[in-house]
Amino acid sequence: MGPGVHAVRLAAHPRRVLLCSVLGTLTVRSWVSLPLLFLGSVAGVAALLDLLFEQNPAPNDDLSLSAPLLFGFAAGLSLLSGSHVRWSFQWQRRGLRFTYPLLMVACALATDGLQLPVFAALTIGPVAAALLAVLLIRAYQDRDAPECAQAPVT
Repeated sequence: MGPGVHAVRLAAHPRRVLLCSVLGTLTVRSWVSLPLLFLGSVAGVAALLDLLFEQNPAPNDDLSLSAPLLFGFAAGLSLLSGSHVRWSFQWQRRGLRFTYPLLMVACALATDGLQLPVFAALTIGPVAAALLAVLLIRAYQDRDAPECAQAPVT
């Protein structure tokens, strides 16, 4: 295989096609809220697991979360889903696509850990998880089938 074959193969498999069957097109508003809803739902799951596995559970306790881990995953989620956004304006694509994930990375580097009350995380978590499910279902139903059909079979 020569260098021209590799160039054609890489051009035929963009990252956009890999996630096409999982995630459809997003609006700018849903893309911005996607990492935040992820953070809220993870906090809810962590609070529920804390109550289930702690020996003396109390809803008044504080929940310790790893901010670098959570914000790192949120940054990766926003960076990978940025190619699925229906940008309304060119300045949004230029200004938000990479600066919003960089803001999440800055939050991950600036904070060491998060202390949340378990009751607050249990309140926010199910709401964020439900909204995240609605957002992903709507994005999945709004996916572009012709765009997904461009992936060649090798």
